[in-house]
Order: sequence, then structure tokens, then C-alpha cells
Amino acid sequence: MNQQEIQHFVERYLEAHESTFVEKQDTYLTVTLPKEVDKDLGNRPFYWTYCERMGIEPVPITLTFIFDREQVPDHIQGEWVGFGTRRLRQIFQSAVKHGKFVRLYEDDGNSRFDTVPLVPWLGINYRVEFICDQKRDLILSPGINLISGNIVPSFLDKIRSLPLSARLPDYRFTMEPIFSVNSAVSRVEHWIQQMIEREDRNWAERARERLQEELSLLSAYYGSEQKEEDRENVASEYEKRVEELKWQFEPRIEVKLINAGLFYLHSSFPS
Repeated sequence: MNQQEIQHFVERYLEAHESTFVEKQDTYLTVTLPKEVDKDLGNRPFYWTYCERMGIEPVPITLTFIFDREQVPDHIQGEWVGFGTRRLRQIFQSAVKHGKFVRLYEDDGNSRFDTVPLVPWLGINYRVEFICDQKRDLILSPGINLISGNIVPSFLDKIRSLPLSARLPDYRFTMEPIFSVNSAVSRVEHWIQQMIEREDRNWAERARERLQEELSLLSAYYGSEQKEEDRENVASEYEKRVEELKWQFEPRIEVKLINAGLFYLHSSFPS
């Protein structure tokens, strides 16, 4: 990430959490942090513990982030945020922590006075891991219409360019879903299972062949003559090595949830 991308990411992160921007310039910004962000970035856990135990209203912290140390005015005192800095790592970790699930609404910005329904969609990002002694990842981003049950494979790509807002726009209302979230997740997981079953299985067969070769070499090594008093220890060590090789080479597929969200979109999208 270059500095421009870092600055854009930090600004989006702060806007998403409804932080209060005191000053926003090309080279720096000063912002008052809301409660949840303050807990992640403020570095004052004892203060928050004290406030919560005593029932005291906390005083929000205000920070200044600098993105261009060469061009920032001399009177501005703040913290430089660049790639590899501790502060940016904190922001990344906070974004992951709070970004597991989102709720967004399509907002085209039109000032229309007729009410428009927004259709609920559940979008989920999965990581499918094909694991043996080698590893291949596949990212899947399906979306399911909670009214019709229709599944769109590349849902994330389809909504990437849409104007999405964390607040329900004026003169819009959300339609009541027919499918529950649990039911929708089950349908999506079944769809993913069907996709996996259609995948080429040669990688798994080759992994099992490599496993058998390793097991044969291992058996030959431990099958050599051993002293009588060492046989029990050798047998135990051999079994341990067999289990290690099986864990390393035996092909398996793991599906992991990255994040998910409810998206309320115009009924005509996506087709």
C-alpha cells in the first residue's frame, strides 16, 4: 500500500465508525474517536475499566494522524501513519474485529418522494482451502436473495461499485425476508459443497501418491534391524512419524468464513 491508499483506508475506517472529524487536510487529519474505536486505538484500557466500573461518562480521545511528514504544517503535532507502523496495524486489527458483519443500504442519492423498496441480500465471503503438503486457496463471494432464494456467485464484484450507506436512505423501506439468515446460510453452504465436488480432484490423488512414497521410505528406514531393547522406542517413534506424514500429506478441504453482511438493494439488482 502506498501512502495515498493508506490515507484513504484510514479515512474510510473512521467514517464507517462515525468518528467526528475535527480537521481533515490532504496531509493529516484530526479526529475524535467514538467509544469502540477509542478502546481499540486509544491505548488506555485502565481508563475504560475505571469508567465502566464507576459508571462515569468517558471523555472521548482526539488524535491527529499524519500521512505526509514532508508537507504537513510545522505547527501540527501528531502521529505518522505509514505501512508497517504500529498504529496502522492497530487499525487493521480493529477493522477485522468490527468488520465480520455489516449492514448496508443502497443509496443512489436521488431526492425522490416516492417510497422505494430495498430487497435484502445476504453476502458472504468464504475462503476454501485445499490442503495437503501444498496449499491452494479459493475465495468465494456468493450472495443470496432473501426473498427469492436466488444465489449470485460473484456477489461482491456486483455490489462493489454501488453507492452503499450504513443508514437507511430517506423514502426507502426494507422488504421483509422470506428466508431466515440460518436458512440462507444452509443454502449457500450446499451451493459451495456442490462447487467443491465439481473441482478437479487430481491434486488429492497426487498428494496421496506422495504420501505413499513417504510412508514406504519411512517403513524401510524403521524396518532395518534394531536392537531388541530399542524396538519399543522405535515402534513408538515410527507411529509418531506416520501420523505426522498423514497430517502433512493427506488431502483435506476446509471452508472458513471471512466476513458477511446484509445488503438492502434495489429490487432490479442484481439480475
